[in-house]
Amino acid sequence: MQKFKRWLWQVAIVGLTVIGLGGGVTANAATKTVSKVPARAAFVMDAQSGQVLYQQNADKKYPIASLSKLLTVYLTVKAINDGKIGWNDDVPMSKDLLKLSHSYEFSSLRMKTGEKFTVKQLVAAAMIASSNSAATALGEYVAGNNAKFVALMNQQSADWGIEAHFISSSGLDNGDLKDYNLVLPNTGKKEENSVSAKAITLVAQHLLAADPEITQMSNQTEAKINGTTIYNENGCLKGKSHYKKESQIDGLKTGFTESAKLCYTASYKVNGQRMIATIIGGDTTFSAMNKLIKQTKEMYQLKTTPLANQSVSLANGLETKVTAAPIISQAGVWYQEKTADLSTKVETKLTPAQLSSGMVDAGDPVAQATVTDAATGAKQRIMYKAQQTATLFADRVVFHSKQTTDQLLKALVTPITSALA
Repeated sequence: MQKFKRWLWQVAIVGLTVIGLGGGVTANAATKTVSKVPARAAFVMDAQSGQVLYQQNADKKYPIASLSKLLTVYLTVKAINDGKIGWNDDVPMSKDLLKLSHSYEFSSLRMKTGEKFTVKQLVAAAMIASSNSAATALGEYVAGNNAKFVALMNQQSADWGIEAHFISSSGLDNGDLKDYNLVLPNTGKKEENSVSAKAITLVAQHLLAADPEITQMSNQTEAKINGTTIYNENGCLKGKSHYKKESQIDGLKTGFTESAKLCYTASYKVNGQRMIATIIGGDTTFSAMNKLIKQTKEMYQLKTTPLANQSVSLANGLETKVTAAPIISQAGVWYQEKTADLSTKVETKLTPAQLSSGMVDAGDPVAQATVTDAATGAKQRIMYKAQQTATLFADRVVFHSKQTTDQLLKALVTPITSALA
């Protein structure tokens, strides 16, 4: 049941449009356009809603280099949430991965023979320092081997309906992987991960939903793994060369190969609203990202509303109620000309597993708020979680014995009784 619930939450995140009541404006619409990003593709979306603010060649697949690690880390977090592995599990490192970690060109964390790494340490190494050995080790631990994990990456992409093709968990191409026995059978000599800007942004959205605290890791400019200092190449973080306070960037992932060029998926906030922006195949992604964020904020205005706890009846005709809390603290809609006219309606929404068991556990989804913008007709469905454990049924059920005699049974029994007399 736990696995079903987590899966339900994951699929519910994509494709929604968050809208709310009341709120504030982030900026005046001083400019009505966003300059073309000097890159192959770009995409900007509201992470909480899926509302798209900008797209440029967003559905065309391009090499994405280490942005691939966003899906690797997502699948790792999913395995943890599903109870299959744990954050503190020790992960074995193969000789090939130790060799990869010693590569001057492809390594950001040198690993020693016999050195132990936990899942959490490897996730940190992958997110902060973009360690290729760490990402590959995570994949092998989650799925059993490299080939199975890459198949899992492609299956997850297909399940989400996104434009993506993966041949590695790290983002390195086959030309780079050939010396480390990581090239998959029946793939080309120079074949590489090919993913659209929209697709990798959706992956980031799923990752943020599965682990909202991942930004606390990805915003670290440096960290230590077993005494070795690792460094973050994200130039837009606080203290870095391209940091701008007004951008409010707190992660998420950078990438580079000669084929992919510079790639960058950034997470940031506008008036508390979580946003994601991706640039693929650029030459100056950090300055381009700051400009893209600035222009989308100037082009759109944001109206938000706080989302409060609700008392929810578990089913029609039943008196049992629970307090339910929204999965996000506010909802919002971006608009340009027509001011949003918003309303919210909360309804009970139980899963088949809950209806079958007759039980709701604390933390289960139990309700859904539909927030509607009357000006545009846009909607979002925001899930609410129960704060207590409860039963769907009454506390006491009284069964009455049947007082009348079954006439057919009486007709059958009477002759038998007479014959035995």
